[in-house]
Amino acid sequence: MIKRIYDGIAERLTDSYYGKKIMAAYLAYGGNYEFCRFYACDGGGYYGTVHMYNSSMVIDGKCSPDDVRSLVEMTKPVSVEIACGSVTNNGYAGIHRTLFMGIPEKTDITAEETISDGSFAECYDILNESFENFGSFDDWYVDISHRIRHGVSDIYLYRSTTVTKCFDIDDLVFVSGIATAAKNRGKGSAGKFLKYLAGKFEKEGKKMCLFALDHRKTFYESIGFVPVGEDILYEWKGE
Repeated sequence: MIKRIYDGIAERLTDSYYGKKIMAAYLAYGGNYEFCRFYACDGGGYYGTVHMYNSSMVIDGKCSPDDVRSLVEMTKPVSVEIACGSVTNNGYAGIHRTLFMGIPEKTDITAEETISDGSFAECYDILNESFENFGSFDDWYVDISHRIRHGVSDIYLYRSTTVTKCFDIDDLVFVSGIATAAKNRGKGSAGKFLKYLAGKFEKEGKKMCLFALDHRKTFYESIGFVPVGEDILYEWKGE
């Protein structure tokens, strides 16, 4: 049985990517917004936590497969990340991802060349150009600026490459939204910037990780990043 919860969320979460992603949302928004909801999935040997942010779902711990299936059918999220189990509902396609750990390497990038928490419009243009159905500037800006103000996330820009820090919890930094403007791709700036960021976080005593889809796996291997895990991302493709 799944029920909505409003507090006590931190104590429920596992020390995993899924738990940390849910924790980041809770630190940014708390549990009282309708667009940012948290659920407990307990009983019958199951103990898990479900987070819904707008139309995206993250499931941490071990939840009842029947309860997950019912909740997915009821809410029809556009994406589901799940720590244990799978989404077998009709209309969802599983997409394999590889978890990489960033390996630092000395670069010629200086801190002065990178912009942190700035140039939102330029970052959005790069992201919108790079990712299908990225969404409106207003929706993206409201979320990322809110998370930055609450110390949960950050966004970086080096020349025409942008990287988003999704969370920084327990000395693990997770990044996503890695993109370069189309006109400047193939020049090595993304790889160099990622190695610079891995080094920046290492100096702070932190490790940097990211997920790569299969068609990008060879790129991260080519820059020396190390695969440390894998999972399946479920996306709604329609009936």
